[in-house]
Amino acid sequence: MDKEELLEYIEINSGVKDKFMEKALDYQNEKNQKRPFAKRWNKTKVERAADKMYDQVLTRIYDKLKNNIKSSDSKKWAEFIEENNVLEDLEDSMSDITFE
Repeated sequence: MDKEELLEYIEINSGVKDKFMEKALDYQNEKNQKRPFAKRWNKTKVERAADKMYDQVLTRIYDKLKNNIKSSDSKKWAEFIEENNVLEDLEDSMSDITFE
């Protein structure tokens, strides 16, 4: 499984991205409001910043899983993710995540 396949798998099988993006957008909007008015970002730039944050988290998740799953077979990845409750743990983590 490559990173794009993992992204798709997570999006289809969990609410991880939605939970993360909600908090990331809140964080980026709050951060944006602290900028001087003339330097504030538009909505698109704020969304891109939140997307970049998610991509970084996804990369870390992928790297950790790749170290534990010594195969590129998507079925083995899915089995590992299900057997180890990875999606449930990620959802819990995203519910508790805070940004500073």
